[in-house]
Amino acid sequence: MRLAAFDFDGTILFDDDIPADTVAAIRAWQDAGNLAVAATGKSLSAAQFALQGFDVVFDYSVLFTGAVITDRADAVLRSSTLDVEVVRSIVDELSDTPGLAVYGTTLESADARFVSTLPSTMGTSILRDYREVTVEEVAGEQFVGVPIWVPEDEELKLRIHAWVQDTFDVAAFVNQTFIDVLPAGASKGTGLQWLIEHLGLARHDVELITFGDSWNDLSMHTIADRSYAFPWSPDDVKAAAGDTINTVAEGLLTHLNR
Repeated sequence: MRLAAFDFDGTILFDDDIPADTVAAIRAWQDAGNLAVAATGKSLSAAQFALQGFDVVFDYSVLFTGAVITDRADAVLRSSTLDVEVVRSIVDELSDTPGLAVYGTTLESADARFVSTLPSTMGTSILRDYREVTVEEVAGEQFVGVPIWVPEDEELKLRIHAWVQDTFDVAAFVNQTFIDVLPAGASKGTGLQWLIEHLGLARHDVELITFGDSWNDLSMHTIADRSYAFPWSPDDVKAAAGDTINTVAEGLLTHLNR
């Protein structure tokens, strides 16, 4: 069995667009009998929103950086959630901090934005479909993740990441402009390992190929048989991946044509 896992933003998705050669390569990969798996920090609703209008249907999806796994029909196979008090504490602590926005991602509804201290003209393509709410307004909901957008202050981003890790029993990943706070143990790597076991396969029976441009892709690159980063990836991500390519299609067709 050959399984290729794809990050979204900065890997297959650019400014709300998926290049036509990437779509064609993923379809060809699946038509040849291989599995194509989404491996993204996006929520289920955000992933569905991102794929609208594109002829791509993934066989499985590792969402929320591994906290949720779904099948081709978007049925949830596995999920974990954050303690609501952790969510509340993060929002309360950061609500008056300049230069950020705090979101909440759920399984059953559109993403929430709890607070933003950024100019109203600023927006991110990574989280487009959201509702403005307070923690109190969604007290009955379960949150899988808390994405924290810090677009212009690297020092602040790293300081918040360190505070989250030191304060709560959670997983926290730094990306290009986001910190993703997730249930403890979640990662793209553990999500893919669970999926392989769920399929009834031993790890040595699967050729795993991973495509990802940022730090939250490191856990899946580490367990892959072949992994790819991109010229715009941070140097440590390129070093961990081992191979740098210009497009997903370039790397995927190399394996398809072997």
